[in-house]
Amino acid sequence: MKRQSAMAAVLAGAWLVLVLAGAVVLYRQALDRLRADLDGAADAVAGLVSQRIAQHDAHLTSMAALAQRSDRILLDEIGQVAGAIRAFYPRIEGVDLIGWENTSSQAGWRTLVSSRRPGLPPLEPQHLGPVIATAQPGRPVSTVPEPGQSRYLLVKRLPPAVGRLALVLTVDLAELVAADELPMGTRLALRLDGAAARVDHGAAAPEKGLHPPAMAAVRMLENAGQPIMLRLSRHPGWSDLALGRPLALLVLVSLALLALAALLAVQRRRAVQARGEAERARQAGRLSKQEATLAHAARVNAMGEMASGIAHELNQPLTALLSQSQAALRLAGLPAAEPDAMRRVLESNVQQARRAADILARMRAYVGADPPAAQACDLGEVAADMVALMGADLSARGVRLETDVTVPPPVAWVDRVQAGQVMHNLIRNAADALAAVPEERRRIVLRLGQADGMARIVVDDDGPGVASDMLAHVFEPFRSDKEDGMGLGLAICESIVHHFDGSISAANRPEGGARFTVLLPLAGGRRTSQEPMA
Repeated sequence: MKRQSAMAAVLAGAWLVLVLAGAVVLYRQALDRLRADLDGAADAVAGLVSQRIAQHDAHLTSMAALAQRSDRILLDEIGQVAGAIRAFYPRIEGVDLIGWENTSSQAGWRTLVSSRRPGLPPLEPQHLGPVIATAQPGRPVSTVPEPGQSRYLLVKRLPPAVGRLALVLTVDLAELVAADELPMGTRLALRLDGAAARVDHGAAAPEKGLHPPAMAAVRMLENAGQPIMLRLSRHPGWSDLALGRPLALLVLVSLALLALAALLAVQRRRAVQARGEAERARQAGRLSKQEATLAHAARVNAMGEMASGIAHELNQPLTALLSQSQAALRLAGLPAAEPDAMRRVLESNVQQARRAADILARMRAYVGADPPAAQACDLGEVAADMVALMGADLSARGVRLETDVTVPPPVAWVDRVQAGQVMHNLIRNAADALAAVPEERRRIVLRLGQADGMARIVVDDDGPGVASDMLAHVFEPFRSDKEDGMGLGLAICESIVHHFDGSISAANRPEGGARFTVLLPLAGGRRTSQEPMA
């Protein structure tokens, strides 16, 4: 769960970084687009203004030509043209033709023609003396009569051959560009020396707080007589950036990428888990195979230890078969045959032969490599077989084997031979533990009963018990506290019990000695495949 939470946090952080980075890129692209639009608009306005101030030069040229057309000054014609120019071009507030005789005195100046906007103060030509003195004939120059206002004068001195004359245009900078000729939201500032004007077309005041930066485009018009500088600016708002749709698309695309990354991560985690499970299954199979091989080898090794007991067990039916067969031969040689006696002898032979066959069948099954099959097994019968099988050996060791079996005995769901192997190993270990105690205390108690819905086998001995440092490891293979022990007996017992879904435990008794307890599933309503259905 922690790993999944960490993965989710990493993906969410990556998504957030991706969205922020994308938003920054979109924001910069929007600003670049607005700047490019403003530059284009500034170029267009500069072209428009250049065209209009060029018209001023053209007006002066046309009127100068009219003044030079004859040998006299055509004042009336010039006045008509001046009035027409002022009427058609509102930005030209006045057209004057001035002359002078002596520039050092006010009386030496005179206005020959004047057409001015109503309300506009008359031109004071005597103030133009310094400008006219530096002006070259035929080349207009500009001057600002009152700095801080938007009005400037464009003066063109006529050639000396015409006389001491000059044409003067009074131009209003604020009328050079109309507001609706500017892009919406922009502000145009015009400046010529000390004259300045400003034209707004819906320009908003700077917003408070966080907002996009202001931007401006400056152009300087290349006109010698009217060197006008214009500055087109705007304060864009967030709505001007038009980021809504690109951001929404960015979020959708990033969410799709996040979902794809999460899906890939999940698939990768599942693949890793699948490989891990496959590896664990492979390891489990290998261990199970090794365990089966080990169990088989242990059974084969244990077979040698049981061989003497089995031989003793087989010796009894074989001896009985021999003696009873000899008796049958003697009965057959008697003149008066006794069929009933002969039948009893033969029936006894059949019983002994079957007993020997059963013993051999158990031994073959025990040493076989096939896994044992569970079946309903009367543990009382198994205990009786083990008592009979090990009785001679235990007697030789001076060990008393006592049994305590409930009536009826428990019936477990286990292989009969395997159950016998568990009892045999536990009883044999107990007998080995009693070797160091006096013979009168050499006692083993085998108890059979039920506990917690399980069949229970308990083997107690009066020996020294299991060492405390060995108690937790008694079921580990190849660990034994006996000098000649292989450490396989109890490991085999644990493997058999676990195979049949049971359990085994070891403990030291409070009164002394060891106790091994085995729990096996009760047969209950289970039945083998060979048993007929009811």
